Amino acid sequence: MASQLTRERWMPGLAAGMDNAIKQAEERGFDKIDIFDADSHQNEPIKTMARYATTALKNVLMSPDPEEDPWQQSLFWAYAGDAEKIRRYQQVASFQKGVRTVKRPETHYTSYQEADELVGIFTRLMVDIGIKTSVVLPTRMLGLPLAKPHAELTVAKAYIEYMLEHFLGRYPEIITLLYVPTNTPDKAAELIDTVGDEKGVCGIMISGSAPVVAGSDDWDPIYDAAQQKRLPVCFHGNRTIEGSYEGMEFVASHALSFPFSLIRHLTSMVISGVPIRFPTLKFAFMEGGVSWLPWLYHRLDDEYTKRRIEAPLLRKLPSEYLKEFYYTSQPLEQSHVAELRSMFELMDFENRLMYASDYPHWDFDVPSVIFDLPFLTEPAKRKILAGNARKFFKLN
Repeated sequence: MASQLTRERWMPGLAAGMDNAIKQAEERGFDKIDIFDADSHQNEPIKTMARYATTALKNVLMSPDPEEDPWQQSLFWAYAGDAEKIRRYQQVASFQKGVRTVKRPETHYTSYQEADELVGIFTRLMVDIGIKTSVVLPTRMLGLPLAKPHAELTVAKAYIEYMLEHFLGRYPEIITLLYVPTNTPDKAAELIDTVGDEKGVCGIMISGSAPVVAGSDDWDPIYDAAQQKRLPVCFHGNRTIEGSYEGMEFVASHALSFPFSLIRHLTSMVISGVPIRFPTLKFAFMEGGVSWLPWLYHRLDDEYTKRRIEAPLLRKLPSEYLKEFYYTSQPLEQSHVAELRSMFELMDFENRLMYASDYPHWDFDVPSVIFDLPFLTEPAKRKILAGNARKFFKLN
């Protein structure tokens, strides 16, 4: 009955809905388990957010798109970014062979999601599949590091104002990370200082598309502000690294881009000694899966032992810092489950991995992806499904 009601209430006209996920939740008793989703998404409503923007950008975001693109992407980027850079960004799909995405009718949205729809999804539908709390993040904004600095800052401010008015502090099931405009570190620090204490803001998010790497001294104001507010720093993977995947099939570029967008920031941050310079900051790396970590673990240690002079701040092997960070699970690589056990042990994932759905994207993971792993103990499952995230984000 629950699955039928959910489909009718929240997924009208979409075949299947979330029936299978709800069935799994009922069979596994997820209603009795705390499940915390560390990374889910919305298709942020640009026109609704525009009312919080400055006049110039507001006019652009509110204008109808001449090609009826529901995301108004071309209109926004034409205003916000370097014309040649944005032209190449917009054409990235033409360089990728094969299909761009796989449409799953139960999760694919063809238009912006307005506030009332999102309330229903994250306060009822997610609970129906077992999730009690969701970190809800923007989607299209992950490409904002390619925008002009003033536009990135304006949209970042507009987004958090939109979230504060409609969700944060009103619905305990919905919390978020503050998108940080890394092109303007001083302004980003001011934004963290202004809203970092607001209820429902549980950390800051940096897009993996940021062209400046995380070990740069330019970002010190951001790290300092986050440390002052006791907010963890989360790097979110993305596939917009200019020029890196042209000519590849979508499946190939999607497999590589998300983890590599995280690898470049993580490596820069560790070798530059950011964890030493900001000792109380916590760091997480989101939406890159986990299979790349053992490779990086060994690769960095091997290089470091040969060239320690280039990382003078480090007090231990790079791998030891990697084991202190947190990671989200989605998309958990399940093609070789037997090999996951050693990976989990190497990275201490019982204490460092946080379940994430990445809902509503086509490759999202339901909680059973973690719950059904045969090598995890019951206490380990509960840590990964909720405990680790609540510790990381300092939430009860």
